[in-house]
Amino acid sequence: MVKNAIKQFFTYGAGSIAQKALSFILLPLFLHFFEPEEYGVISLLLVVTLLLSTLTNVGIVSGLHRLYFEAEDKEKKNFLGTTWLFHLFGATLGGVILLFGSSFLSQILFRTIAYSYPIKLLGLFFFLFLIQNIPFEILRLEKRAGSYVGFSLFQFVLDFGLKLYFIAFLKRGINGYFESSVITYIITLCFISPFILKYVSFSLNASYLKQLLRLGFPFIFSGIAIWTLNMSDRFILNYFSGAAAVGIYSLADRFANLFNIFLFTPSANFWSPFFFSYAAKRSSEKTKKVLNRALVYFFIAGCILYLAISLGSGDVLRIFTNLFAAKKEYWQAVNLVPLLTLGPFLYLLSRQAGNALLLAKRPEFTATAACCAAVVNVGLNFVFIPKFGALGAAITTVIAYILYIILNYCWAQRIWPVSHDWKGLCKGLLFLAVAFIIGWNIKINQPWASLFVKVIVGVGVFGLFAWFISNILTPPERQKFTAYLIKRGRKLANRLLCRS
Repeated sequence: MVKNAIKQFFTYGAGSIAQKALSFILLPLFLHFFEPEEYGVISLLLVVTLLLSTLTNVGIVSGLHRLYFEAEDKEKKNFLGTTWLFHLFGATLGGVILLFGSSFLSQILFRTIAYSYPIKLLGLFFFLFLIQNIPFEILRLEKRAGSYVGFSLFQFVLDFGLKLYFIAFLKRGINGYFESSVITYIITLCFISPFILKYVSFSLNASYLKQLLRLGFPFIFSGIAIWTLNMSDRFILNYFSGAAAVGIYSLADRFANLFNIFLFTPSANFWSPFFFSYAAKRSSEKTKKVLNRALVYFFIAGCILYLAISLGSGDVLRIFTNLFAAKKEYWQAVNLVPLLTLGPFLYLLSRQAGNALLLAKRPEFTATAACCAAVVNVGLNFVFIPKFGALGAAITTVIAYILYIILNYCWAQRIWPVSHDWKGLCKGLLFLAVAFIIGWNIKINQPWASLFVKVIVGVGVFGLFAWFISNILTPPERQKFTAYLIKRGRKLANRLLCRS
């Protein structure tokens, strides 16, 4: 079971990186060709897309994950068909709003109608983005990891080439960013659709739709709340400080989003199908034990990745500046990255409480926690952003996520309690803070050397503390992990000897 889960994690990790990493790999291109204000405009328009997708899909995919593995084969096809048709309706509605309201939205967001055409492109982008999500969801639910990765890589290569062509060679700027995305989604949708049609029965079943909406509806509120936690500060920052400040803040968030690319998204892609299919066949006690260990493993992996991103982002930006002539105004983003990366880290940890509540069919508590955190976040933004700008936005995001994770686990432990080692996890957080402080204060002029030294020292210090001082991992887990490393080391050594 564990080996299969690890295999799926790395497989979906490759797909996640292929789908999501483009925005980071193209950062040198963006930072060279876009002024901070232009980059801020693109970021704000993408934020609008995320809000619309949350409103129009009404959490129906979350309901699908919960019901899919309890259904017979024929019901599964109907569930998928109903979900896809409902997405088609939501995609059409959102696309029409953006296409016909482009001038109004441009005036509201940017106090000018100059961005009407990019918003029209955004309407097409949104329609295709929402429709394309379902084929990838089907591949996840059917555990077709190889196909998922293959189509993800295809989309990545296509989008990379088109963005490079439209932005660097045609000099299409903001328009080119969205034109390339629209073409990419059209071609990908044409290629992926024939492969997943055998899993779908295209009929809108009112009974199935009612079940999906009943479980998914609370996720509208949690989705809007999470969007508010992650994205609303950009609009407030834009109002008080302008689009250039949003561009710098969004750059820092791009680095923080590496956490999602390498850990959160691949784990979410494999974990929901794996967990709910496991829970459908096992006792409550075994399921709770899986949740207990999952939180520990995600915590350790999250700490390591958090240190790598937070400590390495400054040197990566220095490398971008030296090699690709990135605009120096973007340097202000460096100090924001450690704070913003805490957001996806805390959200990752909260997911185990969310899974427990969804398993108990009480997702409304997750939605309530998210709404409470969102209200606090918005209120604090109006206090902190006028005084501290982008730094204030980052601080309020961290505070809101701390509240969110506390509420989630308080309610989850009351409804479906799991025995977590809170004392050991708190020790781990203390070790994380010590490792970060040590790594952050290392000063080396050469950026490549600085990058490797900071990350290795930070991760090494945390690893030593976690391994020898805390009790996060049990003795049998340590023994298995040690044996695994020794085995892999011997295989690697044998291969090197054979080649020599």
